[in-house]
Amino acid sequence: MAYAALSSLMYTLDQPMKPNQSFVCLSSTQKHVRSLYQNLSVLQVFLDNATKETKDIETLKFIEKRIRDVIYEAEDKVDSSLRNIILADCTEKREGAAKFFNEELLKVEKDVDSLNKEVMLIEFNKHGSKSAELASISSSLEKSTIEENTIVGMEDDFNIILDRLTSQTEELTVIPIFGMGGIGKTTLARKVYDNSCIRSRFDKQEWVTISEKFNERQMLLELVSSITGSKQETSSDELMEIVYRGLKRRRFLIVIDDIWSTEAWDQMQRIFPNDDNKSRILLTTRLKYVADYVSCPYFPPHSKSFLSLEDSWNLFTEKLFKKDHCPPLLEEIGKHIVQQCRGFPLSVVVVAGLVGKMDPTYDNWKNVEENLNSFFGTVSERCQSILSLSYNYLPQ
Repeated sequence: MAYAALSSLMYTLDQPMKPNQSFVCLSSTQKHVRSLYQNLSVLQVFLDNATKETKDIETLKFIEKRIRDVIYEAEDKVDSSLRNIILADCTEKREGAAKFFNEELLKVEKDVDSLNKEVMLIEFNKHGSKSAELASISSSLEKSTIEENTIVGMEDDFNIILDRLTSQTEELTVIPIFGMGGIGKTTLARKVYDNSCIRSRFDKQEWVTISEKFNERQMLLELVSSITGSKQETSSDELMEIVYRGLKRRRFLIVIDDIWSTEAWDQMQRIFPNDDNKSRILLTTRLKYVADYVSCPYFPPHSKSFLSLEDSWNLFTEKLFKKDHCPPLLEEIGKHIVQQCRGFPLSVVVVAGLVGKMDPTYDNWKNVEENLNSFFGTVSERCQSILSLSYNYLPQ
């Protein structure tokens, strides 16, 4: 029943994403739908694996009931808010209903994220070891979890990027940030993008995520939807023209997140007008050769480095204790835990999320420390996986 509930909610979420549906057109809404859909898919994979492999039927039944309860409630929220959009009889009501749908979607996304963490914690406490389903859930949490965090350990990076975005250079300038996956490039870009100084400086701000497989049409549809406030089904050439006209004679900031190839940049750059009005493009990539390719002579690519042990500890404790201090009894064991994260912001955040679900006792933290390598995989495995992925995209 839990698997069926997940499938039902995923089907419901798929409807507003279809090309012929125009009642939910905000790119931010689409982003949240895709993120939620991905997390639901991870839960399905977990249930698939758990059903085949687990010998603890009672634990499986408990997890299935927990998933079913959360997902049923989530589908009620999604169904009712989508129904309001469909039944709205005027533009004003439809826009209000779409806004309410976006708000409900954020709540559901948060509930499912908490559910993922809860399932992860149950598995960790039960096995204390690496499992396929645990690894899947951990990886799905990474990108969404780090977005919640402050700029701890990135102050210098933040100031460098802020200075470049607000420099007096008139021409359209591309500012690339590069570094390994999980190092915090997107978090840094997001913090700069949301800064009040930046928001007041630019007439238009748009964010587009590219990822490994560049889909030019999807990128154009997102930009057009964001710029015009409506979804327009037309040719790619006409979409380019709409984006170009929407940005022309305006000072804009475009963030291009997670681009993987120079070919993708070659296709994209022609839609951005250069009016010598201090417009900027902030770009993130794992690949240095891509960063070098797009950069300007006077602004070399910015390399996002690992966190220091001190910054890792500050990030860990801020996530766990907010403004309070770590209890002295837990400080030494806590620093041992953080040290195993080896400066990866994502690792620090995911571990903090795990520890935060436990009572803050020495025995619980010791259990985490002893099982952390098997939980995340060894550091060498993590680095090898990231490096191998990036290696596949080196120019031939």
